[in-house]
Amino acid sequence: MAKADRRRKPGSRLGVLRTVNMKWRWPAPAGLAERHLALYQLFMWIYISALGCQLGYFALLGLQPYPQPVVINVIGVLLNVLAILFHRKGYMNSALLLLVVPMSAKAAWWEYQFGAEGGFEYFHIVAIFFICIAFLSRIQRLLFSGVLLLFYIGSQYLTSPVYIVSYEFMSLASVVNLMISVTFIAVVAVQIGWEAEQREKRYRRDLRHDQLTGALSRFALLEEGPRLLSRGGLGVLMIDVDHFKAINDTQGHAIGDEVLIELTQRLRHHLRGSDQLCRQGGEEFVALCPTDDRDGLKHVAERLLLSINSRAFTLSNGQLLRVTISIGAAQGGPAACAESLLPDLLQRADQAMYRAKREGRNRVVTVWDAPDHGAASLDQIEPSDHDHRPDRDRLAMPGMLPPDTSGDGSGEAASIPSRSDVNDHDDVQAADEVYQWKR
Repeated sequence: MAKADRRRKPGSRLGVLRTVNMKWRWPAPAGLAERHLALYQLFMWIYISALGCQLGYFALLGLQPYPQPVVINVIGVLLNVLAILFHRKGYMNSALLLLVVPMSAKAAWWEYQFGAEGGFEYFHIVAIFFICIAFLSRIQRLLFSGVLLLFYIGSQYLTSPVYIVSYEFMSLASVVNLMISVTFIAVVAVQIGWEAEQREKRYRRDLRHDQLTGALSRFALLEEGPRLLSRGGLGVLMIDVDHFKAINDTQGHAIGDEVLIELTQRLRHHLRGSDQLCRQGGEEFVALCPTDDRDGLKHVAERLLLSINSRAFTLSNGQLLRVTISIGAAQGGPAACAESLLPDLLQRADQAMYRAKREGRNRVVTVWDAPDHGAASLDQIEPSDHDHRPDRDRLAMPGMLPPDTSGDGSGEAASIPSRSDVNDHDDVQAADEVYQWKR
């Protein structure tokens, strides 16, 4: 049964926020490394915000009678615009210097003109903060931050104030400068924290999912298995593609990847929403099915088997390929010490799967139905899927004879399905109707 769609609807709050966030992203320059994309967007907004603050600063400077501070602010605005242009072109370090150097210089000049009571020294801290989060190496950060710090210390020895202004202007300038500095640092720090959280989620999602097929990874298998075992009984289906090495050798690895992707889609379609499909590695998959019903687990395995061999795989090159799988089933739990039981279940399911290989492939073998529970080594499987012999492993595709999957050893080849014959068989639907196992 197909998994329930647990994704958030487009109208949800998270979906709206994500849409707004993507809508207001600036186009990145060509050739920009992926690890720099987040900082590129962040600094673009910093430059735009800094430009807005400098334009608004004209209202504050209009409260004092001297034209020199206004001229200095005009120069700062022009350099800020130039920094935006440099940043858009990809010259991010040059753009950063065009922002922080004039910012620190203006702060020192205004402090020299009006005195130390206006809070202009806050902009030195903001400039150093921007240096510390920029696209620079550690040595460059230390160097530029040290230079700005020494410049700030040196500016304290200048004789000030040059101009005498009102106490109201200095008090208002102190409040405005403090609000601008704190807002800049707080907003940027929150944005950096949010980006780090999103990056960690992406890394964890990539770690938990196989990049090719979208199935859960081996790492997620070792997480989900003990969690499901601690809650109740757990069925484990070890699934392996028959003759997969022959597919790679004759058709190429790109076709092999197509087979794995299509295989994953079919398997997930016939699993319940509570089941987990994991890629163990290569062509081997593991299905974790929470259940205490062994008969139900076996029926699900047979349904998966039928979903794969009931119709051929249509390849991107237009050919048809008959693919079969071997499945080993084991069931156990619940267990208080689930971490120790899971490897045992995986091992027993793996042994049952290799027994299915020995008995002719394209079948389901359960641990509880097997006459013995001994491990089947790779050397016991003839012909070996991992030691391909072209004269024995024949692929079922146009122009080639399909493998003997009857299991009777007669060597009689099955007929190749035509395109009109490779639709879903009624047997798949019948298998679903015969046994609707517990949910």
